[in-house]
Amino acid sequence: MNATVKKPNGLPRSIRLIKSAEFGAVLSANKEKLIRSYSDFFTVSALKTDRVGCVRFGFTVGKQNAHLSVERALIKRLLREKARNSRLILLNALNDRQFGLDINLRLKCKLPVCTSDTLSKKARKKLIRSDIDKLFEYFIKKVSSQRCGCERSFVNSDNSN
Repeated sequence: MNATVKKPNGLPRSIRLIKSAEFGAVLSANKEKLIRSYSDFFTVSALKTDRVGCVRFGFTVGKQNAHLSVERALIKRLLREKARNSRLILLNALNDRQFGLDINLRLKCKLPVCTSDTLSKKARKKLIRSDIDKLFEYFIKKVSSQRCGCERSFVNSDNSN
């Protein structure tokens, strides 16, 4: 019995990066086709694709930065929640653009340690969530300011010959 359950607020498989080759394409792309943003704990790498108006998400949380599987699952759940809520905003930002995005969200450093006297689990979760919010806000601004995929996003005025 293979029953599939529809999740009303889920992130469907069709808009996720699943295969290793898809993650590799995002991580090994050249700078002209890539949009990157950073925060204290996370990195966003977005590859401009030829699928116009299509946004797909992938999440990378390594064992070196989040040792316990509970921590990795928490980070992925928080990232998926923010990606699901920000998807329509990203699609609106790409409305008149001639490219789509394959986005990889990655935990880049170790999480702060929870101890009873310094940082509680609830405070750490709030800290991570606020960092993810700042990252997405900055990333959406960066995507909105991007030009078409064929043009360069900067002008060098020093080399006028």
